[in-house]
Amino acid sequence: MTSSGEKWVTDDTFKPIVVDRESDVLFVTRNLFQLHKKRRQLRAETTDLNYRLSVPFAPHLFGSGKTTFCRSYLELVQRFRETSLSSFALDGSRKEFLDKLREAVLLYVDLTELEPTDPKEKSLKWAVYYLIIKTACLQVGIPMMRKTQAYETVEMEALNLVTLLRDILNMRTDQFLLVAFDEVGVLDTRGQYFDLEVNDGRVRPYNDFFGILWELCLEDNVFFIVVGKSKGLSIKNYVASVSKVLLHFISLSPLNWSSIVEFLEKSHLEEQTQFRVCDILCSPSFSVNELAEALLECTGGVPGLLTRAVNMLLNYVQTRGQSFGSKDECLSCMKEDGFRTVCSEPFVTRILTLDEDRRSVLDMLLMMALYRIPFKADDELNSESYLFDVVTEMGFYRYPIDDNTFQVLFPKVFIINLNNASSFSLLEKILLGSLNMEPVDCFFSSKCRVFEGIVAIRLVLMLSSTIRNEFRELLGRLSATWKKMKLPINGPSPLHYMMSVSRGKKRRSKSNKEEKTFGCNEWNRIIHKALCFDRVYIPKEANSYSPDIMFKLHSPDDSNVLMVGVACKGRWKSEGIGWSDIIEEAKKFLYPVFNEFLSQALECYHCMLIIFGTKLALNVTSELGNQSRCYTSRMRIGGSSFEIPPNCELVILCERDVEMLIDREILNGLERAFSTSDNPPFGDVGFNLLRRARDSFMSLQ
Repeated sequence: MTSSGEKWVTDDTFKPIVVDRESDVLFVTRNLFQLHKKRRQLRAETTDLNYRLSVPFAPHLFGSGKTTFCRSYLELVQRFRETSLSSFALDGSRKEFLDKLREAVLLYVDLTELEPTDPKEKSLKWAVYYLIIKTACLQVGIPMMRKTQAYETVEMEALNLVTLLRDILNMRTDQFLLVAFDEVGVLDTRGQYFDLEVNDGRVRPYNDFFGILWELCLEDNVFFIVVGKSKGLSIKNYVASVSKVLLHFISLSPLNWSSIVEFLEKSHLEEQTQFRVCDILCSPSFSVNELAEALLECTGGVPGLLTRAVNMLLNYVQTRGQSFGSKDECLSCMKEDGFRTVCSEPFVTRILTLDEDRRSVLDMLLMMALYRIPFKADDELNSESYLFDVVTEMGFYRYPIDDNTFQVLFPKVFIINLNNASSFSLLEKILLGSLNMEPVDCFFSSKCRVFEGIVAIRLVLMLSSTIRNEFRELLGRLSATWKKMKLPINGPSPLHYMMSVSRGKKRRSKSNKEEKTFGCNEWNRIIHKALCFDRVYIPKEANSYSPDIMFKLHSPDDSNVLMVGVACKGRWKSEGIGWSDIIEEAKKFLYPVFNEFLSQALECYHCMLIIFGTKLALNVTSELGNQSRCYTSRMRIGGSSFEIPPNCELVILCERDVEMLIDREILNGLERAFSTSDNPPFGDVGFNLLRRARDSFMSLQ
């Protein structure tokens, strides 16, 4: 048996091909065309934003494929000329531009090579100029130009530099030159070596750098892509007012299932190009489609993680001498500690070394990832810009919705390693565990999921907390069974996870295999699963045949087991929750639990349904006497139309007591955010509302 170190290696054994990126290529091409179209206007003295040049910019993000993208951009232009770019080129001027772009020369400049350079030792401009000249010489394989000769030739003039570059690269004057600057973030650490501009007592090297870029952009037929820097929005905002450079983010998307299939089918071993990666990894009973599904589940489609994962799978297969036989076998391999540790090391190290200010926002980012709450990346510095920077610095992946809106993606492959870190709070561990249980695209943007998720987390924390809280005491007064549970439970809470339950008819997966999901007639199976596993369940469908939240509690000595369902009814329903709504929920939950389980179980098993409503109907409020009530076995409700089954209880919370579980301020914020539709644009579910929710959670720890 090999050790973890021998089994999992990081050496690259294959060279992955570039796949997908069609939307990214179209985005960059449009921005380059804008520079081409407005270049002459840039020479005019104006502060109008319409006259600023547009430079595509890929902020630093581990494993997003930004370097590969900029190196391969011209190749990708050729690939997509008959698809997305064909519609772009319908206009005559754009077609002419695209035709010339296909003949462009790419010069890739790695700014990690930037250093102070004689004869202008402290000039950033000359250091950048000479690095470009040196890179051009290396690209065509000619002797390096001496620094003094280069300086005398260029004389620090943009026109002279461009003329020299065209001569070195043997280019026509009308031929496009595309310069890709990679790792611009090096200016953070090396800016001290240069004489830089000082603004309000602060040195901002990016102002100087993009000032250099602006001068070069005034020259015809020269274009730029910029890559790097940990604080992407900070660059954008610092330079926007001083250099006429308007950066546009290249929103590199994670790869989807079909792109991963292409990635596996077209990638070969470096030394043996006749062997496809997918053929080595897949036995006859294990398809490339299933392998792609497993990799998507594990990595989220992040290119850098995907490449590392495939390399480690190849190493594992070659070590044991046989391919994988099934998707489960492949997933089992990817869940091993050694695999996840090696794959996630760059992420985890980055997060654990962040300062407290950055770490303090982690739990809010986890909530945003779990409930798919997007955030805006605006031009002005504000809380959303701060979020963009923090997400980038942590190394998490931004899933672009549009040019200016993003979601946070936490790949499963490194969640366990984060969860094992002793410095994380119980809230963070619950959220990480929830993300680890969910499929990649489990949650969707709806008020039901956000509202129910916040309620679920509050319940988990209240029941796990050793701190006295009013809600737990209320349930103890209402329910004799609850009181017997002797809460709080000492040690780790059994409520570790929230897990979505898919429902509906049979569906076909992307590998064209039937996948069985829970339909309404299979509710009994869901109950059995919930009773067997210590998890919180949040059904995916708004009109499901179940409570919104389910969990199981054990008393410390296991003398009592309580199955609890929480039905979040009447969310912002103007007429309130009536008895018919309450009885409907009771029938969905209490009858099946009793008929299929409690009627045959030991006396120590019990079931409780909690009706959690933001507004009760007048007749319900009147009958309850404006207080929460617990209906126990054999009692009747709703005009005696429903009888509570044996060993079951129904708790109806009045509006006053609801606020013990979800703060009024948070509830009001959610009501405002979701007042228009079930799937709103989340304009009001922003940083401040999440911070209030987070502070509410943390008060229970």
